[in-house]
Formats: sequence, C-alpha cells, structure tokens
Amino acid sequence: MRMLNVARRAALLGAFVLGSCSGEGGGRRGTGPSNDLLVVGYDREPDTLNRFSTHILEDVQTCVIEGLVTNDEHMNVIPVLATEVPTIANGGVTLRPDGGMDVTWKLRPGVKWHDGVPFTSADVKFTVDAINSPDYNPESTDGFDRITSVDTPDSLTAIVHYREHYAPYQLQFVRGTLPRHVLEGKDIDRATEYNRSPLGTGPYRVAEWKTGEYILLERVPNYWRGSEFPKIKRIQFKFIPNTTTRVNQLASGEAHVVALVPWDKYRDLKDVPGLTVHRMIGNSYEHITLNQRQVEAFRDVRVRQALTHAIDRELIVRTILDSLAPVVHGAIQPVSWAFTDSVRHYPFDTARAKTLLDETGWKDANGDGIRERNGKPLAFTLLTQAGFAIRESVSQAVQRQLRDVGVDVKIQLVDGTAISSLWFEGKFDAMLHWWHMPADPEITLFFASDRTPPAGRNINYVSDKALDDLMYASDREIDQVKRRVLLVKAQQRLAELAPEIPLYNVTRLDGVPTSLKGFKGNPTNTGVFWNVWEWEVTP
Repeated sequence: MRMLNVARRAALLGAFVLGSCSGEGGGRRGTGPSNDLLVVGYDREPDTLNRFSTHILEDVQTCVIEGLVTNDEHMNVIPVLATEVPTIANGGVTLRPDGGMDVTWKLRPGVKWHDGVPFTSADVKFTVDAINSPDYNPESTDGFDRITSVDTPDSLTAIVHYREHYAPYQLQFVRGTLPRHVLEGKDIDRATEYNRSPLGTGPYRVAEWKTGEYILLERVPNYWRGSEFPKIKRIQFKFIPNTTTRVNQLASGEAHVVALVPWDKYRDLKDVPGLTVHRMIGNSYEHITLNQRQVEAFRDVRVRQALTHAIDRELIVRTILDSLAPVVHGAIQPVSWAFTDSVRHYPFDTARAKTLLDETGWKDANGDGIRERNGKPLAFTLLTQAGFAIRESVSQAVQRQLRDVGVDVKIQLVDGTAISSLWFEGKFDAMLHWWHMPADPEITLFFASDRTPPAGRNINYVSDKALDDLMYASDREIDQVKRRVLLVKAQQRLAELAPEIPLYNVTRLDGVPTSLKGFKGNPTNTGVFWNVWEWEVTP
C-alpha cells in the first residue's frame, strides 16, 4: 500500500480550482483538446445506454438524453425540457384532500427527438407506464410506483397524479423520458438497438460504440438551444479501467478530461501544464455495504457496530487519501440542506469492537486469531473494483484492521462493469464502493425494506420498521422545515442500525484542459456533463 504524507485539508464547500496552468505544452504529447474532438478517459464501459436500466453513472447518456430538469453546480433543480419547475407557488403542484398530489409539467415547445419526431407529453406518459409495467425491469421504480396515472390534455402538458404526497417529485424526470414512437410495443429490456444507441433530444448522438474501446458521440444538427450549440463536434468516451493508466493518459494529453481523479494522483497532476484540477465537495460517499441477506453475522447490529469501530477511518484518509476527503458518518452529505452531524459516531476503538463481538458469541476459541461461533469462522469476502488503486489500498487496510479484532476478510477484485450487476443481484458479502446521491435528500431508495433491487438500491438488505416509517414520512412531507426534522431522525436511526460502514466523502477532483470553458462541475449524481452543450475549447 502506498503511504503518502499529510496534505492540506479539503473540507471546503463549493467548487474551486487547483493547479491551473496555462498552455498546452510542457510535454503533453497527445493531440490537444479542440472543438473538433474532446477525449474523456472513462473508468468503465457502460452496461447499457438506456438511462432507466443502467446501474452505472450516466455521463454518456447525459450528453444524449435530456431530462425535464437537471441539477446545476449548486444542486439547484433547473428546467431543461420543461419550461419551469412545478411548485405549489407557481400553481404546478396541487395537494389533494385525499392525500394525493398532482404535478403539472409544461413542456418546452419546438423540441424534437433526434429523428425529427416532436417530443410531447405522450412520451412522459409512456415512460411512467413502461416503468410501472411488469414487462420491463428498470434499475429502480422509486417514485414512479407512487404515480397512479398521467393525463395529457395537450401535447405540451403532462399532469402526473401521485397516490400520496411525494417530496422528491421535482427530480422524477431528471433522467428524461423514453421515446414512445420507438419503444411502444417492444420488450425494452431487449431493445438492443435503442439500448446501445438511444434516441434523445440532447446535443449529441451516438456515432459509434466499439465494444471494449470507446463510445464516440457526435454533435446533432439543429439542436433546440440553437444551431451554434454544442461547440464541440465530437466527444469520445475512452474506456480506461486502470486508474494509473487513466491518469497517465490525462497527464500526457492522450485523454483530455477525467472526472473523479483518484485522490492519490492529485500530486501527480496539479502542476501539469495545460491541465486544471477542479475540486468540489461531492454529494457522494464511499462506504462498505454489508449484505445482511448473504452474511448471517451481519444481521446482528452489534456485529455491524463492532466492524465500524474496528476501522481507523482517520488513518485511511490521512495516509491513502492524502487528507483530500473528510471522514463522514452517514449517507446524507454536508452539502445537503438535510445534513446533520448529530448522529452516533463510531470512533476507532478496537477494545469496544472486541467487546461487542464477544457479546455476540463470536470468540477465538482455538487461538488462531479468527473468531468462531458454532464451528464457523467470522469471515466474509470484500468486493471492490479492479484497477481502482485507492480502493485496492483501502480494502487492504480494512482487511488488516479487521484481522486485528479477529475477523477474516478476503478481497475480491471485479471489473467495474461486472460489479454493478453483482450488486444489483445481491451476489456479494460486502462491497467497497460509493453512492453518488441525488440533490434531493431522499434516502428511502437506499435503506427502505421494500427498496431492495429491482425496486431500489437497498443492497444492505436492511429491514427496520422505525427507519421505514421515518423515511416514508419524510418523502410525504412537502414542507422542507418539517421534512428536515424527519430526515434528521432518520439519519440518527440509520447511524444506530449501522447497516453499512460510511468511510469518507467523495470529494471530487475533475481533471480538464485549462482551455475548456464552460466546465462547472457538479456535486450530485447528475455528473459533470450536465451542461456539456455550453463547453468550448478556446485558444
């Protein structure tokens, strides 16, 4: 494991620039970025380009498929294909006496799919009906399964009827919609032509997907924002799973953009001429998921709490991460209006960890250093992404620290694309990974007992009625002040349950050319390509 010296703290909110240098010289041997071609070093190949089916970040899709709204760099919800974000104040949201809610989306006129067919409210209705249909297996049905119907009084108006109040409604269509005229009557799961080359309304379309190598996007003619957009003609997403190779290509100029640069590579990049590293506290966190369905020991809260006490997160951050990402204690991050630090913390305490494990009957009876109970060792396999050097190092640190309290951990490295299907199917013991969270602080998707895949992302398989009640009550509370009270209680309950081990905030380091104008970054799961239409390479 590579050990680094302590560097400056990075616990600052907002976005700012590190290591900005002018010029494209200084030994960068690749073809420089231009408005003809921008090369993105990407950490994995997508499993699909269908935004509602993928388990992977949707950066490629964001360039092609637009939502009714998006999140900007400040986590504000802003309209894209909608003319405005519906609210109670502007008349777009009605709370019904029966406890339901109606949301009226007004669509932007003149928008067309890339094949020239108008984008209409019928596409909104088709998307809701498709996702709620048993014939389609989307990545998540969260929010959509609260919708009872969609009315389309005209081609530019979609009235979405919810069976209950649903606070995160503004982001319901952040992933966009499915084109009815293309997918109606088809098996969407097996619609290979669409899933590999989706139709969108965005500034780019798929020109080529060369399996194992890259996806090439090309500018669409007559983009609805104006024929002068986008400025960059082609964007190539080059698949480079190995972090060292990806960063080396960024430094050499063979790749021009790398989002989420690993923290241990910052020192290698900060003084590279022609390169700027943007830093931003993310609405994301790295953690260890503990699969209670797969590992019986994880079903005991005392075991989960013991494992959390046994990991020295401050040491990991200080050494492996070069102090560039702060330790966190829960799923809702400090950039969110719902964040609270008034939750149970688990300081590094091996004595406490050993006591808790003793209480559960896990003891080292034969003196081999590994605890047993009923003849079975306290052991599990920790899954993480192959080629991700920091995760490999963190996994090794966790393995050693848990061995100190009598837990046997094996590490399994899996390709980044394959790991997504494994978590979706629940075929793992524990996993080191991150969640990139949406701007809305809804955590029901990740922890509610009825939100295990495919209904959601509860891959801890945690089930707690008190937590469920708090989360669902927060989802139904439209008033933000009252909702925060509920979310604070939910965070506190979550910390007591310890269904996962939070490690540190995913502080974003995004490497881009100094000559790239219009890049703003984004702390949410929307990703940095949310405003790609206004990017431009200048001399």
